[in-house]
Amino acid sequence: MKISKPYLIVGQGVAGTVLAHHFLQANIPFQIWDSPIHFNSSYAAGGIFNPVTGRKLEKTWLADELFDYLFPFYQQLEKTLNASFFYPMPLFRPFANAEMKQWLLDRKSEINHDFLTWTDDGVWVKQAGWVDVASLLRHSKNYFEKQGIYAAKTFQVADAMDFEGVIFCEGFHATQNPLWNKLPFLPAKGELIRFQSNEPSRDCILNKNGFILPLPDGAFKVGATYRWDEFTQTPTASSREELFGKLTSMGVSNYELLDTYVGIRPATQDRRPFVGMLSGNNRGIFNGFGSKGVSLSPYFAHTFTQDILGEKELQADVSIRRYSHLFSV
Repeated sequence: MKISKPYLIVGQGVAGTVLAHHFLQANIPFQIWDSPIHFNSSYAAGGIFNPVTGRKLEKTWLADELFDYLFPFYQQLEKTLNASFFYPMPLFRPFANAEMKQWLLDRKSEINHDFLTWTDDGVWVKQAGWVDVASLLRHSKNYFEKQGIYAAKTFQVADAMDFEGVIFCEGFHATQNPLWNKLPFLPAKGELIRFQSNEPSRDCILNKNGFILPLPDGAFKVGATYRWDEFTQTPTASSREELFGKLTSMGVSNYELLDTYVGIRPATQDRRPFVGMLSGNNRGIFNGFGSKGVSLSPYFAHTFTQDILGEKELQADVSIRRYSHLFSV
């Protein structure tokens, strides 16, 4: 496929950053602009990747494809950026109580065990871990700046004519973009707390109606909350109390509060991302990854890049073409 002009990636959160690195690998010319007036929720992300989901211990959607791809992708990207931000780490899910333990044991034969190791106290999840999203974004921004392809700039409609295509990676801000505000987004506000304590284990991510994540600096994060009634950048007292309750339920009673982080997850009603170019014009989207941006975005950045180059079509259940009726005139 011949590309006569560069592409423009709008937004340098997780989605835009990961897509930009794939464009670099594929030698697709591009610029990446990040609006200085937008709140970048990616900096507040917990960044956990986990191939098992829900109380039924089900493999997450496309787990095999996603996790086979994300490990070598992030490991190579650390080398490219000469930075550390990818932390594979076992995740432990203790049984909530005796009744839940027995319920899971009764259906154990129905559960896929590819990523699981069972113990008397709970279940260990393999191929889990976390990405230090803030570090990934900072080092990527520096890398893009050195190559002259990054700008702190807000996209205007008239800018589109200068580019082969404009791909919007705006997170929850897409709900305010007239081009995309008809899409069935379901954004969710979340809060995390960074805290200091000697009580939690530093050897794993603890997952029990929330998570406790050990950080390289000796601190921890606990998260996360979900709310759908307001989307400000301001922490709320109710969410703080909920997070304190999560700490108590996970056996942490002695801690020092260090920081609070607020983000808005760009989730979707059908729990599938919005990926692809609109038919008939040069606008596209790479968005809707919800709370699983660090695990979903690498694989779909790869498939989106293949689609742009004409090598392979996007999967129908993530393609923006599934909502073509919303863009008909």
